Amino acid sequence: MKTPVASCFIFLFVFANTVNAQKNNAIYDIVVATDGSGNYTKIQEAFDAVPENNSKQIVIFIKPGIYKEKLTLAAAKKNVKLVGESYQNTILTYDDYAEIAGGTKKSFSVCIEADDFTAENITFENTIDSQLPQYQKGGQAVALMVTGDRGVFHLCKITGFQDTFYLKDNKRTYIKDCIIDGTTDFIFGAGIALFENCFISIRKDSYITASNHEIGKSKYGFVFKDCVFMTYPKETVTNVSFGRPWGAGANVVLVHSYEGPKIAVDGWSVWSKDPSHKAFDNWKTTFYAEYDCFGPGYQPKKRLSWTHQLTKEEASMYTKAKIFAANTTTAVPLEGDWNPVIEKDNCRSILPSKKAKNAVANYQKAF
Repeated sequence: MKTPVASCFIFLFVFANTVNAQKNNAIYDIVVATDGSGNYTKIQEAFDAVPENNSKQIVIFIKPGIYKEKLTLAAAKKNVKLVGESYQNTILTYDDYAEIAGGTKKSFSVCIEADDFTAENITFENTIDSQLPQYQKGGQAVALMVTGDRGVFHLCKITGFQDTFYLKDNKRTYIKDCIIDGTTDFIFGAGIALFENCFISIRKDSYITASNHEIGKSKYGFVFKDCVFMTYPKETVTNVSFGRPWGAGANVVLVHSYEGPKIAVDGWSVWSKDPSHKAFDNWKTTFYAEYDCFGPGYQPKKRLSWTHQLTKEEASMYTKAKIFAANTTTAVPLEGDWNPVIEKDNCRSILPSKKAKNAVANYQKAF
């Protein structure tokens, strides 16, 4: 039996306040604090201070505060771990968007180019609300963009509206015990990503994912295991699609996840119904699949005919080690197999019992 919903929420949210939140600066290489009590007051200053191509992990502790900066961790600044006290009080935010930034990929609040990056107890935020009329010409606003390999996000919140989380390249990212929310295509790109025990929350009738993988080059794309798909509290949401294929090799799989009541019966979508659109035929080579999911939104017999329900044998291939193996993609050379382990990972499952009633209401109360 899974842990009860209320207990899960309390554990997930309070745990972020206690894990590795020691006040002894000696356990960190760099401390950032808005009040001047650390080594730096700006996070970008701390990023810039990291030695290039270092082999030893550099741990940066971010004291509680709201840090409004447009941040880039350059590719040469490898092996950085960013630790906050809690995602609830350690917030990295900005308000750029595609129309003024020069495109979606430049609209980020935080861009992680470096390999072997880890974040824990941090909120990554873009405050641009794409639903407002002044942003309709270019309201794509990325909160977090990842282009490096072997990134880990634990006990974090990634929050925004359109295009929240950009897993841009065919690189590997592990997202565990996190909250991701947004509006249209808010998890997108060509990344090889495993989401485990995460809340995926949508703010409007739209698409959760926009996978941009190339045909035949990636065994895995976005994999969601033991996740909860829910509507954002106090938003009017009635019809949600798990994804639409931005790329012709779009690849998204849901394994043993809870699907809330606002999921469209089709489950998935095409990119465009216009035959002249360049992405019109993408659905023909897309791989969208589910396995052993449950909840009011799970209606496998009503899904689009070209989507899949995996067999037990097929689902057994979706392990962390296989997803992150070096040969998982031919789109870009990857450096060795990878099987990330999170130290002191004591988070419990957020999934309700399959017999649970009013699960979404309980989630929203605690969100």
